[in-house]
Amino acid sequence: MRAELILILVLGISSLAAPALGYFESGPVGPYNVSFNMNTTTEYKVIVEEPTHGITSLGMKFDRYNLTIDSADYFAWLILTRYDEPMVANITANEYVVYSALVSAGADKPSLYQPSIDGKPAVLGNFRFEKQFLGQGQYQEGDLIVAACYSPDARTYEDGVYRGRTDCRVISTFPWEIIRDLLYTLHIQVPEEQAVPSSPANPSLPANPSTNISL
Repeated sequence: MRAELILILVLGISSLAAPALGYFESGPVGPYNVSFNMNTTTEYKVIVEEPTHGITSLGMKFDRYNLTIDSADYFAWLILTRYDEPMVANITANEYVVYSALVSAGADKPSLYQPSIDGKPAVLGNFRFEKQFLGQGQYQEGDLIVAACYSPDARTYEDGVYRGRTDCRVISTFPWEIIRDLLYTLHIQVPEEQAVPSSPANPSLPANPSTNISL
């Protein structure tokens, strides 16, 4: 199951970092500066990978920059994709990304929500593993998978379409309280030529989900 998620999100771990504890993280990931706070004493490693390059099915070139947060029991991936030209980044596009990732990970009917992340419109999704979908013993019944997608540099263009050159995706198996704090504090500083003003970060993320995350 974990290997399938890696294939889905096009990840390839290529470098390791020293273990860290729960404090503010900030540093470069490709041309971006990424910061967040997981607010946990759980030991984890932050892994910044070498960039990869590709072309979409429509012929658009892109560069991909990945950051992995790895602990003994949980993991989270942050994937930044920078396209040569702005891509549609509205709620519909983000819902498709999140829904597809969660279904491919094993979800039957994932729950989807529309919070703001990093001051931008986003889509957040989740599901919990049921007994019949545990994947060779890697997960326990009730384990949570969270996925999110937004564009940190998107804006509405003159034709009325909301586009961005950068696509940010997060997927995590950490407990909700931990990934919630990461999403609350996540900030992607884009290259200066792409930067546009951010809007207030509302609505907020939930405090304590049970089976589903309810906003």
